[in-house]
Amino acid sequence: MNIKMYTKVECIWCDRAKKILDEYELEYLEIDISDDIIRKKFYQEVGEGVSTVPQVYINDERIGGYKELSEWLMTNGKE
Repeated sequence: MNIKMYTKVECIWCDRAKKILDEYELEYLEIDISDDIIRKKFYQEVGEGVSTVPQVYINDERIGGYKELSEWLMTNGKE
């Protein structure tokens, strides 16, 4: 499973997403987009009204933020 997570510093939801992935021993690549310019460009590229982090991708499919990640893990038997 290939997991990428876009995060920023001092983000409680990013920390929670990392924690849940760590609890299930799922490896992930964390991409820090704390820089405002980089983050705004990322949001524009994603589209769909995305304006928050974390943004989690599993096998190159955007899952969404912490809530969606948690739901994905429950649906797929990981939580």
